[in-house]
Amino acid sequence: MAPESGTLNLTGIWQPNQSADRRMGTVPAGPGLVGETVPMGAGPIIVVATLKGGSGKSTLASSLAVHWRLAGRTPVLIDADPQRSLVRLAAREEALAGVPVFENCRGTVVATADQLAQIHAPVLIDTAGFRTAATLAAMTVADLVILPVKPSPLDVDVMLDTARALLSSPDGRSARFRCVLTQTTRDSVISRHIRAELTSAGFPLFETELVNRVAYGEAALFGATPSMIDPHGAAAREIAALASEIDSLAIEVEAAA
Repeated sequence: MAPESGTLNLTGIWQPNQSADRRMGTVPAGPGLVGETVPMGAGPIIVVATLKGGSGKSTLASSLAVHWRLAGRTPVLIDADPQRSLVRLAAREEALAGVPVFENCRGTVVATADQLAQIHAPVLIDTAGFRTAATLAAMTVADLVILPVKPSPLDVDVMLDTARALLSSPDGRSARFRCVLTQTTRDSVISRHIRAELTSAGFPLFETELVNRVAYGEAALFGATPSMIDPHGAAAREIAALASEIDSLAIEVEAAA
């Protein structure tokens, strides 16, 4: 028998009280919305995008969402990837710590994101690893686009294609974006080279890198993330550091407004 939601049979560390720490509100049913009851909140829209699969998009989106959920915020995930990685993770026993996941891989993802942004902080959209109407549409409402990049020449080339294809709308509006190196090998020559190459080309990079760690795959077996299984471990610390950088970026934007 599967354990009750809100427990973790690996270490027993994650034990949120889902009945006490969630204010509930109702999102009217509509195209692409799966479920009606979601936590209350308010916040920006963050899109994770790339034109190549295997860069860690879904892992990045789910890890950030769970980190903010455990920190007491009210994130929500929109799965705009036809592969349905987030939906599948949320269906496993630990259900991404209770982060709601809505499925919409159509152009109506904009309406879904705008709707959820009224009651969540933040909204994270995981896009497909190729060009889709949903990905292009998500860019029109993004407050921040995160481009995950594996440290390889091929992935850098694809990232450049993503930036050119996705970050400028027909009306000339460009989405605010940052790159993040994922699945890196600690202190490797290739990681340092790729970082230097992107920096010299003028692409903004987060300082935090997500190192290739088995903790991500092991946590996913249970529908969890490293922050749930080992909140003081190296992977959880990296996720927290990246989340802090994103929060700082939001503060800078507010200060400049």
